Amino acid sequence: MIKVGSSVLAQASGTPRLDAFHALATQLAACARQSCEVVVVSSGAIACGMAVLGLTRRPKELAQLQACAAIGQGQLMRLYSEACARCGLTVAQVLLTEADLSNAGRCRNARRTLEALLARRVVPIVNENDTVAVDEITFGDNDRLAALVASLIRADLLMMLSDVDGLLRDGRVVERLDDLNQTHDALAKPTGRSTTKGGMLSKLSAARIARHAGIPMVIANGHRDKVVLDILAGQPIGTLIPPPAARLSSRKWWIAFSVRKPQGTLVVDDGAAEALHRHASLLASGIQAVAGRFHAGDSVAIVTARQEEIARGISSFSSGELLRIRGLKTHEIASILGVANAKEVVHRDQLVLMKEAA
Repeated sequence: MIKVGSSVLAQASGTPRLDAFHALATQLAACARQSCEVVVVSSGAIACGMAVLGLTRRPKELAQLQACAAIGQGQLMRLYSEACARCGLTVAQVLLTEADLSNAGRCRNARRTLEALLARRVVPIVNENDTVAVDEITFGDNDRLAALVASLIRADLLMMLSDVDGLLRDGRVVERLDDLNQTHDALAKPTGRSTTKGGMLSKLSAARIARHAGIPMVIANGHRDKVVLDILAGQPIGTLIPPPAARLSSRKWWIAFSVRKPQGTLVVDDGAAEALHRHASLLASGIQAVAGRFHAGDSVAIVTARQEEIARGISSFSSGELLRIRGLKTHEIASILGVANAKEVVHRDQLVLMKEAA
C-alpha cells in the first residue's frame, strides 16, 4: 500500500511533476513483476485543479475546493493512466467518502471492489470523492484515508511518501518509532505548502490506525530514487513504525477508527465508567444523559459527566429508547419497552476503550 503526497507529484504551484509519475509507474511495474499487489492512495487532485485554474494557494471555501477537485481528478487520472500504460499497467480510479468506510455494508463492498481489481492485476488509484464531500473536503487528510484503506484490504505494509526523509529529531531521521506519544507529536510540524493539507502530525495519527490493524508503516521521501523498491527490499529508509504486539480485534478497530464522528453521545456516571474500564458492558442504569439522534446499531461516544470520552461502541438501542430507559435497572427495561429480554446498551464485544486505541 502506497500513499503519495501532493508534494511528491506536484510543484508548489500545483504544476504536475511528470518525472515523478513516470518514476512511480516504473516502480509499480517492478512490483507487479515480483507478484506484489499495490494499491495507491494519491493526493494531487486539488493541486492539479489549482494549476488549471491558475490559483497559487489552496482555497479555504468548500465549494472552491470541490471545484478544484472536480477539475483535477480527471487530470490526475490521465497522468497516472499515461505513465502506467507506458509500463504495461492498467489503473482504475476508486473514489471513496468517509461514509463508505464508516458503514459496515459499504465498507465490505469497497473491499470487494479493490480485491477484484487486484485479482485482475489492475492498480487501484484511491482518493476521496471530494466533489460530493459535504462536511470536510477529505477524511481529514489523505494520510488517514490511506491508513483506513490499508486496514480495509489487510495490507502487509503502508508506505507514506512525502517530501521529507522521515520523522526528524535534532535534524536526524528517527529510524524506528515504537511508541507513539506526545513527545513524538511535539517533533512533528504541520505542512507549510500552499497546495497540501496534513504534514507529519497527520502521518503519526494515521500510524495509530495502521498499527492497531497490525500493519507496519514507513514514512519516506518520495523524491528518492527507487524508494518503493528499496523499502520492499528491506533497506533502512525513512522512519519505520511497527505494529504493537497487542492490538485491537478487527471489530474494535472498526469502531475506534472507521467512524470519525459517532452518531450520538452517552453520558455515564462514575460507577459505569469504572465498570467499563474493567471491560464490562454498559448498562442503562449507568447512563445519565443521551445526546444526538441515532438508531440501534449506530456508533456512540461514551463520555463522563466531565465530557471526557472514555469509550466508543455500538448501541443496542435507539436514542429515543434510551431516553426512556436511562438510569433504569435491567429488569425494569422489559416492561417499559415491551420486550421479552433486556439487552446491554453497549455490549463489551461492541465497545473499545479510548485508552486501548491511544
